Amino acid sequence: MGSVTPLIATIEKIKEIDSTVTPLWVGTRHGVERAFVERLGIQYHAIASAKLRRYFDLRSFLIPFVAAAGVAQSIWLVMTSHPKMVVGCGAFTQVPLIMVARLLGVPVVIHQEDVEVGLANQISSFDTKLITATFDASVPQFRGKHVEVIGNPVRRVIAELNDPVKRAQLRKSAYKRWGFDETKPTLLVLGGGTGALGLNERIVANLDELVAGANVLLLAGQGKLVEAKPRKNYVAVEFLNEEMAEAYAVADLAVSRAGLGTLTELGVSGIPTVLVPLPGHQEKNAAFISERHAAVVVLNNSTDRIFVDTVLRLLNDRDRRLELGRAIAEVFPVDAAEKLAKFILANIKR
Repeated sequence: MGSVTPLIATIEKIKEIDSTVTPLWVGTRHGVERAFVERLGIQYHAIASAKLRRYFDLRSFLIPFVAAAGVAQSIWLVMTSHPKMVVGCGAFTQVPLIMVARLLGVPVVIHQEDVEVGLANQISSFDTKLITATFDASVPQFRGKHVEVIGNPVRRVIAELNDPVKRAQLRKSAYKRWGFDETKPTLLVLGGGTGALGLNERIVANLDELVAGANVLLLAGQGKLVEAKPRKNYVAVEFLNEEMAEAYAVADLAVSRAGLGTLTELGVSGIPTVLVPLPGHQEKNAAFISERHAAVVVLNNSTDRIFVDTVLRLLNDRDRRLELGRAIAEVFPVDAAEKLAKFILANIKR
C-alpha cells in the first residue's frame, strides 16, 4: 500500500479545504487497497494494469493485451467521469490512465515517494502539470524536469501526533488497550506487506529476549501472523485501523521495512527506528535515511544476533533514541499533504 497512503492523505486534506471536491480512485480489480479506500467512502474504479518488468518473466508476453485493455478502460473512464485532474504516485495502474488524460487535455500531477524513481513515474513524467518528490535525491532522476520537493503526504491522524497533549492521551489509551507495562519501553514491529513474514518470524524466534525488557506490539500484516506461545507484554495483530495512531504514540522504538509509506509515518511521528530493508528500492530509502543519521539499518541478511543486539541496545539507550527521533522528524516535514492539496485545488479546471 506504499503508493496508497500519500494519495489518501492528500484526498483527506483536499476535502478538508474544499468539501465539494469528489475524489475517484482508480486501481486494479483485486488491489489490496480496495477495501481500505471504499471504507473511507471513496468511489473505486478498477482497470487492467500491466506491470512493466525490467527482468524476464513469461507474464511479460501478456503485457500488450493487458495494456490495451487498460487503455480502453481508461478512455471510457476519463470520457464518462470528466476528471479535472489525474494524480498518480508511482503505481503501474496510473500509466494508461495518465496517457489517456494527457491526450484528452486533462492535467496530470505525479508524486515520487521513494528515493529511486520507479518505471511507472518515469513513463508518466512527460508533459505533467507538476512533479513532486519526497526527497531531493529523486530530482536528478527526472532528467531536467522541474520537481518540487515537498516531503511525503501523511494522514491527519498521524500528523496530530505532533500535538503533545494528543499524543499523551493516545499513549495512555494504548497502554490500556493492549495491557502493556508502563514501566517498560515499547517496541513496535511493523511487518506490513511484502516481505513481512520473514521479519515476523525473526521477531517471534527472539521473543523471549525482547519481552524480557520491553513491551512488544507486532503488526504482522494480513494473513502473516506467526504462531507463538502467549507471553506477557506481547501482542500480535494482523492490521490496525483507527488504533494505528495509538500504536505510534506508545512506541519508544520501531522495527520496520523501508517502504516509504510506513517510513514517512514513523518520521512524522518522530519515532526512533531500526530499518530492515528488502533488497531494491527499500535499500536506497534506508541508505538515504541512514546517511542523515536518522535511523539504524540492519541488513535483511544479517544474523539474528546482530538484529537482536541492535534492538536491545537501543531499547536500553534513551538518549540515543531521542537523537534518532529528532533526526527522523527533520527528514519528513508534516505539511506535505497540505502543499500538494493546495496546488491541486489551485490548478484543477473548474
